[in-house]
Amino acid sequence: MTDLIELQKKYILGLIDEIQTEHNIKFLVIDKEMERIFGFLFRDPNELLAHVTSVDMIDSRHRKGQRDVDVIYMVQESKFNMNIMDTDFAAGGKYKRAIIRFLPNPGSNLVSHFQGLRYVHQYLADVRAVNIGFVPREAQFFQTLHIDKPMQIFYNQHCNDLIDKNLQRTVESLLNLCIITGEYPIIRFSKANESQLETTPAAKLAEKLAFQFQQYLDAYARDHQEFPPPSKRPRAVMIITDRTLDPFSMFLHDFSYQAMAYDVAPGIDLRSDMYHYQAENELGEMEDKETKLTDLVDPDWVELRHQHIVDANEYLGGKIKEMIAKNPLLVDRNKVKNTSDLLSVVAHLKDFDEERRRMILHKTLIEECLTINHDRRLAELADIEQSLASFGVDADGKKTKHFTDVFIEMLLNRKANETDKVRYIILYALYRGGIVESDFMKLLSFAGITQEHAGFNSFLTTFRNFNQLAFQLIKHKPHDKPFNREWFHDSIVKDPNVYNTSRFIPAASNILSKVIANPLLLSEESFPFVKDKPIELLDEDQIEGFGKYANAQSSTSLKHERHKASWGTSLSKATVVENKQRFFYYSIGGITHSEIKAAYEQAALKKADVFIGSDGILTPLSTMTSIEYISKPRDFLHLKDDIREDDSVPDYLQEDLKPIAKPPSHIQYHSKMDQTRPRSAPQVVTQKTPEPEKKEKKKNKFSRFLKRDKK
Repeated sequence: MTDLIELQKKYILGLIDEIQTEHNIKFLVIDKEMERIFGFLFRDPNELLAHVTSVDMIDSRHRKGQRDVDVIYMVQESKFNMNIMDTDFAAGGKYKRAIIRFLPNPGSNLVSHFQGLRYVHQYLADVRAVNIGFVPREAQFFQTLHIDKPMQIFYNQHCNDLIDKNLQRTVESLLNLCIITGEYPIIRFSKANESQLETTPAAKLAEKLAFQFQQYLDAYARDHQEFPPPSKRPRAVMIITDRTLDPFSMFLHDFSYQAMAYDVAPGIDLRSDMYHYQAENELGEMEDKETKLTDLVDPDWVELRHQHIVDANEYLGGKIKEMIAKNPLLVDRNKVKNTSDLLSVVAHLKDFDEERRRMILHKTLIEECLTINHDRRLAELADIEQSLASFGVDADGKKTKHFTDVFIEMLLNRKANETDKVRYIILYALYRGGIVESDFMKLLSFAGITQEHAGFNSFLTTFRNFNQLAFQLIKHKPHDKPFNREWFHDSIVKDPNVYNTSRFIPAASNILSKVIANPLLLSEESFPFVKDKPIELLDEDQIEGFGKYANAQSSTSLKHERHKASWGTSLSKATVVENKQRFFYYSIGGITHSEIKAAYEQAALKKADVFIGSDGILTPLSTMTSIEYISKPRDFLHLKDDIREDDSVPDYLQEDLKPIAKPPSHIQYHSKMDQTRPRSAPQVVTQKTPEPEKKEKKKNKFSRFLKRDKK
């Protein structure tokens, strides 16, 4: 399986390696965004130091420089970074020459600002924009850079003027994906029906992005003759969707380990993947710990994350017992009576430092998830939400009788969590195709949430705001028809090997399954092609229209028996591994862990490369909050795009500033930037960087080798 982490790392190192400097000495200067990307690419800082001489943060007070050495800036295109670069060369220059690689920053319009800098142009060797638009958070999952609160950006009508800028960020992300994989994909998108379009213009987001990206990709290919590189693979397929496609997956509680941990464990930071917890040390004392739940640093996390929480617990328990059994002389078995004792024994094992650290970490996190599961009765009530997603059908494939009565009885259960009950009410309204507002109030009352309740108005606002997601969840009259839409998710029935809590199949899984098995299985009406419809999918009359060029354009034409379509070709095992087709799936407005898991499952089942991406990660709770805020005014949201950048250079970087002559004005910054931009690309190529975020209190492993300021 191709690994996005390795591909992105190879691409960035290639950008660094192609830069020629004297004696191959390279001082690399990065900013916080590049540091974050590196944190997902390099487990060992020495991997990067094999390609550069040193790495410094651009705003570090300890960055001294060396006047006979070239510096490489790999940073966001921002006034802050540009001003610091200019300061670096104000006192005769910290470095010999400046080589600049700007990350894309749509909407910035900073060319004139760069041209107006006083000093750096005298030492400028080269400046270019580079196609780094996403961070590979997992081997098969990527996240677009710089999109803050995506559900607000794309669905809150107060943010309409931010849509184009953030769609362009998405375009940069998808282009980055195509460059590192060497793919020129066939693009399809989820098409909204008339009813959805009448409800909200946002229903057309996937179509808009698909056509915009196609234009940009075509322009890039015209200006880069080496793209795409020669390949024997069938042409990749890219599916572009948005959050209106599958609302059920946003609200169902998924019981796989990763989804459950990110949903319920309060110690996990969704943005950084950092988990903060307490564990016993070798002295028997409880101490605060932190770890990053990523592919690079934790192979056990990769092994466990998509298992059902029960299976993950049993699997990990088996590994712990195996470790103890293999080291009997290191363990006092008389002390092992329960789970806590087991963890204590592992904590006091000598050696095995890294392995036992991971075992303690995951046992702690799994136990925390199971405890919260018990307190919130999540597993106990899961059968209800699973049946809601399957429109009243139970695990045996039978329609549940008097389902509404069963649902109301669940709401009356005082042991259930109130927020979970509201989540179930949303699922019930989706299942019914909408209900009147008075029924919402009755259901909230059954759940113990009356009009005097502190959250009553917030929950009612959430129900009303679904129209921004193309769902008229609140009907005007009881006898109005349910909202009109096609569902793409599914449920497993009559399968004893599947947990009752995990019957739901998200739309992403169904869509990927169909398009990988046979593109004809995925409705062209619901998922049209932007262009380049494969010739094997054309009607007979359409194929005849190509005349003598029909077979020349496709090696898999169905007009000839010996040329079968790629999905029907019998390939040897070696050929499948070497030349398997790739599939990309992108969701505007966020993605859930159940959808991410679907990409891994389909890749394993179909033996295909499947990559899934989005602009953010959703949990049921974060989704409910986001939808509540969709109607909030702009100033309430505190979006990074609205925060004015502080572009002033820190005082400690200006201590040695000495004025020198203003450089000549003939430097053509704009033309140099354009060398990496398609000449006929859409006009939204201009870019802007959000204000750098505040430094995290805790630093990741990669950041520790950077020269940091002392607090």
